Amino acid sequence: MNNKVLIAITLFLTACNGISQMPEGGITKYADHLYLDDSQAVLENPWKEGSILNSYSLEKTYSHVIVMPNSIARLMVELDLQECIAGVCESEYIMDSTICAMVADGRIADCGNSMYPNIEKIMALKPDAILVNPFEETGYGQLEKMGIPLIECADYMETSPLGRAEWMRFYGRLFGVAGKADILFNSIAEQYLSLKDTAARTSDRPKVMLDTKSGSAWYVAGGTSTISRMISDAGANYAFNDNDRSGSAPLSFETVFEKAQDSDIWLLKNSTASELTYELLESDFRSYSEFKAFKERKIWVCDVYKVPYFEMTSFHPELLLGEFISIFHPEMSFERQFYHEMN
Repeated sequence: MNNKVLIAITLFLTACNGISQMPEGGITKYADHLYLDDSQAVLENPWKEGSILNSYSLEKTYSHVIVMPNSIARLMVELDLQECIAGVCESEYIMDSTICAMVADGRIADCGNSMYPNIEKIMALKPDAILVNPFEETGYGQLEKMGIPLIECADYMETSPLGRAEWMRFYGRLFGVAGKADILFNSIAEQYLSLKDTAARTSDRPKVMLDTKSGSAWYVAGGTSTISRMISDAGANYAFNDNDRSGSAPLSFETVFEKAQDSDIWLLKNSTASELTYELLESDFRSYSEFKAFKERKIWVCDVYKVPYFEMTSFHPELLLGEFISIFHPEMSFERQFYHEMN
């Protein structure tokens, strides 16, 4: 690909009218880092307030893309866009039956590890664009040198569940299904807000902690993260809601214990094939047994290799919110499909 083509692609994708700061107005209501109108999308840099991560013209739509975030691949199926998916990464972790079937019969290619994708396979697929997850102070390696437009999907850095879900309106416009995406999001928002209002009427607000330590650090979700906001919307108090980060922060066990030892409920994810039990949790790290939620048997587990937690909850926060309300306030009963009580 010659330099003129590369320059044209760069101008098309990253220089919408020379934008240097977030515009005002637009059609989004909940997203903090996304400006959207009928002709363009502007993405705020979530790691540097006031600066632009990228901007995209919406005058062109895509029909043949590599999708690295699995949650977006699943969303595309829901929007009936599966035929636009040329390739995914780490298909062994995808649970959506449509995508799995298309990978199995060769209609969708597995492009390898998302951190180290198969460049030769991607080039052979000749995609219109590659949807990627941006990370702070991290580039895209060989992907940046291929001349293929990169769509930076920073939805996971939003500070509210509905803010993250609203990015589906951007993704829908990339593929020419704006109306369908708007209808889906409006339905989700209506259900979420109704559940939030229900939870707000409860007087009891249990204290909630999350996850376990990894090695020497305990990576704690920030107090402005979507999960922290959802815990609050479900009528509970997150143990680290005074932390001002939207991402996660590595803390020592001692710091976590001091802040969260009296938590009423403990939510954690199990990423192993084995069933997680109180006995196994204590054998992994004896001090876990000193937390109130452990002593009172108030731990709930999500087996992420068995249920589509990461695929579903990013763009369907109303499902997780209803489940949280059921866990935090047992007198209210909503369908649960992600968490179960630990044995």
